[in-house]
Amino acid sequence: MIREFTGKIGFCIGPEIARPNDPAIFETLKSFGTPPLSDGLNKFNTMDPGIKPVASGVRAAGPALTVRLRPGDNLMLHKAIGLARAGDVIVVDTCGSNNNSIMGDLMSSAAFSKGVAAVIIDGGIRDVKELQEKGYPVFARYITPSVGDKEGPGEIGLPISCGGVPVMPGDYIVADDNGVVVLPPEWVDKIVEGTRKKLAYEEVRAKEIEAGVYMKPAIDEQLKKAGVIE
Repeated sequence: MIREFTGKIGFCIGPEIARPNDPAIFETLKSFGTPPLSDGLNKFNTMDPGIKPVASGVRAAGPALTVRLRPGDNLMLHKAIGLARAGDVIVVDTCGSNNNSIMGDLMSSAAFSKGVAAVIIDGGIRDVKELQEKGYPVFARYITPSVGDKEGPGEIGLPISCGGVPVMPGDYIVADDNGVVVLPPEWVDKIVEGTRKKLAYEEVRAKEIEAGVYMKPAIDEQLKKAGVIE
């Protein structure tokens, strides 16, 4: 059943997000990792470095199920976990909350037991020891023991901002130890093509370094243009 918009402005659930017919694209994006994807995005759509993984070594990709919360409240995050499908990445805008956790071990366990690929929070979390021990792919801005409310308002499935980047429902999210990138679906084919070329170049450059070519000739060319060397 296709979900339609319900509620009122500021306290609502948007339509069902668009998901790709072939989820294998997310395995491809995940295998690339965020650095070359960020290069392919020309340094745009990369969340600021304050959004960090709680556990190291995690890598995830999937379509964005977006959530906007009132600062210090997590009512609509609970609902988003209930609505999420396996493979979704829940992306949360806390509207600048800076003193409350909106998710801990129990909510994380509920999300990942459903098969959620990752949770990205521009805000706070708690129960860090448990999240790290379980290796949950949770990314957040800060850690605090202080819990928030469950009163609302909030929004699910509408445009948000997270880590300084606009996120639309259904955008492709890739997250790992290096950070989080946001890929509009209509850009993905070009970005995949460019990333493959970038990785092929890096293989060639790695072999050059092994052969003793420690600096690219283009570096001196750039310095000559700048008048630093002759």
